[in-house]
Amino acid sequence: MKPVRRPGETLARPKPALPDTNTILRYLLDDEPQLAVRARDFWEPVREGSSRAILTEGVLMECVYVLQRFYKAPRERIASSLSAILGYKGLEREGLELFEAALDTYGVTSLDFVDCLLVAREEAGLGKVFSFDDKLNAQITRKERR
Repeated sequence: MKPVRRPGETLARPKPALPDTNTILRYLLDDEPQLAVRARDFWEPVREGSSRAILTEGVLMECVYVLQRFYKAPRERIASSLSAILGYKGLEREGLELFEAALDTYGVTSLDFVDCLLVAREEAGLGKVFSFDDKLNAQITRKERR
């Protein structure tokens, strides 16, 4: 039954979901059949835009870490798989451009993902990276030359 809206009253929009790391991992890896089905049931409506979700920076960082360290997935595959999810219609847009830029850098460098997020923030004009990490500083210098 559809809720009745009175004149001047607005219906509250359902709050977006906050998926955790395991939801994404089961969806991408399809390694635990029962959980993978539930993950697909969650992510497919987000992909189509019929439900909404927010992917937090912490969850994204943990996904990269687990896929790289425990599953030994190639960096390029991690970047492309997670970038595909960032394009889902129902995913909230705030911060996604930074995540995409960080994944792009991660896929083609040997930097840790956290450093890639710093590079993305500097490129977006959100601050200036201060680091003693030579690899990170070299990446920023390369990006500045472009």
